[in-house]
Amino acid sequence: MSRADVGASASRADVGASASRADVGASASRADVGASAGRGGAGARPGWKRHLEGWQPGLVAVLIAGSAAVLAVPRPVEPAELPLPLADARALERTRAADIARARQAEQLGLDAEVRELGSAIRAFGLVDADADHTEAELLAARKRVLDAVGPALAQGDEAVLRLRAYQLSSFIREVRRFESTGEESGELRELGGDFLGLLRRSGWLKRGDARSRGGGEARRVAMDGAVLGVLFKKRWDAIVGIQREPFGLALDEERALFKFLLSHPVSVARGGDLAAPPADEAAARPTQASEPGPRSPAASLRDAEARRTAEQYRLKKIDELAALDPSYPRHLARGVALYRLGKFVQSADAFRSHLDEHPDGAHTLRAQNYLRAALERAREEQL
Repeated sequence: MSRADVGASASRADVGASASRADVGASASRADVGASAGRGGAGARPGWKRHLEGWQPGLVAVLIAGSAAVLAVPRPVEPAELPLPLADARALERTRAADIARARQAEQLGLDAEVRELGSAIRAFGLVDADADHTEAELLAARKRVLDAVGPALAQGDEAVLRLRAYQLSSFIREVRRFESTGEESGELRELGGDFLGLLRRSGWLKRGDARSRGGGEARRVAMDGAVLGVLFKKRWDAIVGIQREPFGLALDEERALFKFLLSHPVSVARGGDLAAPPADEAAARPTQASEPGPRSPAASLRDAEARRTAEQYRLKKIDELAALDPSYPRHLARGVALYRLGKFVQSADAFRSHLDEHPDGAHTLRAQNYLRAALERAREEQL
């Protein structure tokens, strides 16, 4: 018996104790009406309408089940999204905090003479590297000075050399930010970064700033954030010094942060380097009225196509390098996307199949199935 029925029976029993049988019947009817009102909020639904009570949740469940069935069926989707590595932000922050602490120790406690000599040799190498007119002999001589200083510096302990690297890293990032603000390259930036600005320009990683610099020149904006700047500096510093072992090597999350940037900003020799503002006389010669851009010339279209091809080939190389460091990265899925963009649809389909063979279930399975359908359709169109 339900609670409503129990309540109704209790009401009838109480009324029956003090009223006639006819009154009991009337009271029972009123109790039944009250119970129905408690259940429905506005009284019982008359006739056939009571059969539709609760239809809304059922319809929602049917729609959800139908949508899931549609989403589970692979359909051709253009492979536009390249999977990017995910770096643990907390791990990066711990690494950054450790570098800051070491740099402060270097400032407060100083560095041993042998470690300072290594630092001076690294700065001298940077100046030679930054000089566009340097000879190979000059660069080799500067590198030899660095290698000669490594042994005595390491004899003071790994931590002493790590403090030197952290101190120079902090100075490097400070000078990069100063360059972004003023548009001027300092001598210390050349010492610590070598031809860093040249690398930015050649790679297309240097953009115009949002405002004029404090010195009146053109401000610049470096494409990478502080974490990637730090990883690039450490990678170059370790290569110059010739130390690749622990604890000098990069952590996996640092590598992931770097490769995320490289895959998102691929180097392209056809990109044109620094996007500097045009000369004043050239800007003045341009028409001021707004107009729709005209059709691109065949030469410009060819340059754009070559730039895209170079970018995807660069991505393919970096995808393989990342997969060698991080086995969890979906290498075949990423290669399939890059190959599709290159117009190599058969190879792209093979890459997506390889991903599905290795990961029949997983976060990227449906995406790989959709991409595979698109690659197969394009490959079929080419054959017809």
